[in-house]
Amino acid sequence: MISKLLKPLAVFSRQSQSKQYVKSIKNLDDAWRTLTEEPCTESDRTTVIETTFDFILKITTEPDGVTVEMTTIETPQYGTDFIWRAVEDINEDVQGYTESQDEFASFPPSVLELYDAWVDQWSTNWEKRIKDTQDYHAPVCSDRVEQVAWNVAGYLLAWRIVLGAGVGSIEYTPGSTDYLLERGKESAVTERFLRDQIGLLAKGAEGLP
Repeated sequence: MISKLLKPLAVFSRQSQSKQYVKSIKNLDDAWRTLTEEPCTESDRTTVIETTFDFILKITTEPDGVTVEMTTIETPQYGTDFIWRAVEDINEDVQGYTESQDEFASFPPSVLELYDAWVDQWSTNWEKRIKDTQDYHAPVCSDRVEQVAWNVAGYLLAWRIVLGAGVGSIEYTPGSTDYLLERGKESAVTERFLRDQIGLLAKGAEGLP
């Protein structure tokens, strides 16, 4: 039985659009059956998500919370409209926005590929549900499950970028909530993020973005 805190990860893993991000999942209820049949060698309390963009998330449930470990196999910066430089890094010679292909040049190709796929998913939904219908009050996401799955994919991608060489931290902002991602603070911010996603799932369709 998985911890209730891991429900957003289970939601993410069961969405068809999430398969492009995931290489394998272990100890997350029965979600692994849809993705891989590798035998699980981790302890029963540890959930492992290995992504296709060179990032591995391990969460061990403890009586008083979770312990989070994040690793990358290769350690080869951050920054479309979804990536912005920190205010203190902007000056008359450096603009606030930056191109993903430039910022991800030193990362494995899969990072840029999956980042672009993540952005394209939102852009496609926006065009289909808002631009094409001219209903600018319509939500971009069809339901909370789709929203949470997209949020989780972005969270995993953001952490992969944080683990890149020369990256100090990233502020990940799905919706109106900010999460400061930096090495050494993985457990606290991940627990907060997961609890917030559980809260979104409980809201139902009300207030969908």
